[in-house]
Amino acid sequence: MTQQISHTISIHPTLYGQLEVDWNKEYQNEFICPHCQKTKLKKTSYKESSICKLRFICHTCNKRISLTCLVPAFIYKYRSDIECPNPLCTQLGHDGQKGWIYTRRNIYEQCECRYCGVGFVPQSTAASSWVNSTTERQLLPFCFEDDIWYLRHFYDNPFPESINFQNISPQWYLLEVKKYIQYLLKSRVYSSPSGVRHTLTNLKQLGKILDTYKIKQTVDISREAVLRFLDNYKNCDNKTINHKLSYIKSFFEWLELDASHLIRSRDYLKEIKNDADWLDELTRTSIKEHLSKIPAPIACHYLVQEYTAARPGDICQLIFDCLVEENSKWYIKFYQHKTKRWHQVPVTREIRQLIEEQQQWIRQEIGLEYTHLFCHFRNVRSKNYPNFTTMKPLPIPPPLTINDNRMVAIIRLLIEKEDIRDANGQRPHFTGKITRHNRLQEVRVKYGIEAAKLYADHVRSSTTFQNYTPPTREQVAEVDLPFQELLMNTNSKFLPWQSLPESLLNNPKAHELDLEIAPRLVVYGHCALDPKTPCPVNLYPKCYGCSSFRPSTGKLPLYERQYKGEQQRLTEAKQAGAELAKEEAEATIEAMDKWLPELRNLAHG
Repeated sequence: MTQQISHTISIHPTLYGQLEVDWNKEYQNEFICPHCQKTKLKKTSYKESSICKLRFICHTCNKRISLTCLVPAFIYKYRSDIECPNPLCTQLGHDGQKGWIYTRRNIYEQCECRYCGVGFVPQSTAASSWVNSTTERQLLPFCFEDDIWYLRHFYDNPFPESINFQNISPQWYLLEVKKYIQYLLKSRVYSSPSGVRHTLTNLKQLGKILDTYKIKQTVDISREAVLRFLDNYKNCDNKTINHKLSYIKSFFEWLELDASHLIRSRDYLKEIKNDADWLDELTRTSIKEHLSKIPAPIACHYLVQEYTAARPGDICQLIFDCLVEENSKWYIKFYQHKTKRWHQVPVTREIRQLIEEQQQWIRQEIGLEYTHLFCHFRNVRSKNYPNFTTMKPLPIPPPLTINDNRMVAIIRLLIEKEDIRDANGQRPHFTGKITRHNRLQEVRVKYGIEAAKLYADHVRSSTTFQNYTPPTREQVAEVDLPFQELLMNTNSKFLPWQSLPESLLNNPKAHELDLEIAPRLVVYGHCALDPKTPCPVNLYPKCYGCSSFRPSTGKLPLYERQYKGEQQRLTEAKQAGAELAKEEAEATIEAMDKWLPELRNLAHG
């Protein structure tokens, strides 16, 4: 018979073979309970299903103590061949490499650093991965024949990093597109890669049309192909269509084609420019009241960007030593990548103090080598608002894209969590660039349009006015309503022509306003009488029945609206028994019936 090993015997591998210990015979109660520190462990138990089958039992605290403990994963899955990709991790592992890397127990073979907690996949090639984003890839020599071109050959820190020429046909067209894109890159027509990317996108779309028409060479590109291209994108807004036409026209001009024949001036659509959007005073004040709740570097980023009215990309790339002193006055200096020139604005004591505190934080958290004032962060989770305890800094500038910019994400969270509302009770939509509009509008209101122009470093005041600081509705009403009241003459007073503004007499169209107003307040059209001769009957609605009245086809929609309004007024007057209103409405309808049908025929004929 085979002799069975006693349950109280444990076997331990050593350098000199296996060590067998019979705990019933050799154990002399040397161990004390590690939990209560009161009782010496005496009794042993055996459990077959346990990883460590032999265990002690403490009579005082009734806890079971294993003779051996589990080896943690960072020990038995240690990877000495991999270093930590986190640039902020400075501790050294067992073999002298940066970090202590071990493999996690999951299907993706993900690794983790024991020191900084960063998780990553060593073989990952994704642009957002730790390995790919923190390790500078080797830049291969430029090759014209490649389908993928890396823009680092032409731009510093480009976004996107590459463009591709895949799926462009026919072959002759692909060659011309490559030559044109190479020309744009070498001549730096666009200050950023975005212009090149948009150009390539539209040329790809045009290539599909040329392939459909079986065009074999550049001289065969026809007007019909351009019209087909426009027809494919007719559902886009006017601004997008005009941009597409501009990109394609520049390409045709480079090919030395008759671009004015292929793309006509009438192809460009009228653009309706919306007013610049900004956060109202109530929203800005509410945001600043809650900034103390979020991490200080994020709050500083927001305040500096708003104060300087700089473009978001310029603040993301703001240098560490941005404070300069000139003639005992302090300024914040930053580089404008769009105009490629330096700009500086006076800085207040509060903003200067914020920047100095941010400089100290950068030196403590990232180090002396980092050259920017702000940095990117990882592990920003909405569930950790407002402290963001898991958020860690990275020694790279904040990304320009809205979805990746941590300042934008956290300010949006602040607006949501604190339930911030604007003056209309709506939740405002925060974007990175909206801070520029906020500050310039504030400067314009306080100091005038010229001050806002200098603050924004614009060449022309019209740029500031049209794109950033148009007048508010209240400002328009303050100037415009008295003028409209004069023109409307609601009290039916006698107004000689000399009382009208000189600009109105010289250029009437400059003062025409197509407003949604009540139908009985304005007479639309022209008077054939000498303007120096006062009108003998200055009472609406007799103008529409006067022989000197001349209607305008351009005002036909307004006449139609007034005509319907008078019909409705006539119906209501009959129901209410208002004889005077009934007579006025009937007189107006009768007068308009004499010339409105003929005017319709002229307008639609």
